[in-house]
Amino acid sequence: MTVLNAPDRRGTRRRTRMPAGVTLLELIVTTVILAIASLGALTYQYHAVKRARSARAEIVAAQLAQLLLDDWKSTGGNEFYDPTTLDLGLEQIGSDPIYRVTFNGFPMRAQLGYSDIDTDSEAGVTLREIRVTIRWRRDYKNLEPTAADPTFTSSTYVRRDQSGG
Repeated sequence: MTVLNAPDRRGTRRRTRMPAGVTLLELIVTTVILAIASLGALTYQYHAVKRARSARAEIVAAQLAQLLLDDWKSTGGNEFYDPTTLDLGLEQIGSDPIYRVTFNGFPMRAQLGYSDIDTDSEAGVTLREIRVTIRWRRDYKNLEPTAADPTFTSSTYVRRDQSGG
């Protein structure tokens, strides 16, 4: 852009350049680039927070399963094991060995199961597998989990003899 200045000594007008500036097009392009970069950063942050919460839920499920298995194992894998005596807030749902609990801020369901693997009738010893399956909703609501929601299963083995443990 040029501007005509006042006449000089000779009576002629001189043309001088205005300092270079930023055009509207350059501003629009810069704004679009910044918007795209910001959107990408926000999307990344959203997914990072979501994955971190999912990882915390998996850790909590593993801790709960390990706690229940250790306590159940101390009873010798008794089929009448009642985890509500642990004072963790476990509440039995119906007559099945399924319990509702909020553990470290995550609402979860714990299901207990066992199966006898092998029996030595001469020694009076049975090898029993005991397992705990923890389920939780992907949206972390305190509702019944669906088949598509995550689960964590942990198991161990106990030796049951004639004394029951």
